[in-house]
Amino acid sequence: MKYPDEVDLMSFFECEPTSLDSNNIPFFYNESTYNYTNEENQNFNFKLTPSYGEVSILVKNKKMELSNIKLKSVYSLSILSDKKEEKRIMITSENFIVKISFKPEFQFEIIEEKDV
Repeated sequence: MKYPDEVDLMSFFECEPTSLDSNNIPFFYNESTYNYTNEENQNFNFKLTPSYGEVSILVKNKKMELSNIKLKSVYSLSILSDKKEEKRIMITSENFIVKISFKPEFQFEIIEEKDV
């Protein structure tokens, strides 16, 4: 799985990740969780396990769960935009592309492809 380096992910989510295992385990083999809240008070719980190609994203607001995305065959994760006013990523797999906006507010687009 291709993914941004740890520093870029910390910059994007504006926090340090919580690791499932100790800090002695390399980032690639660990599960890292980033918690982020945007200006619309939408809370994101973003989990990344590069060695397994897994990404999960739980999105909530004060009243309800907005989305629960679990992807288990991710080829790559890329940051499309990491600006003060806009944060966007793209996740690709063999059969799909997912584009997710975290800021200014949550939005996602799923594109199914036969040959990505």
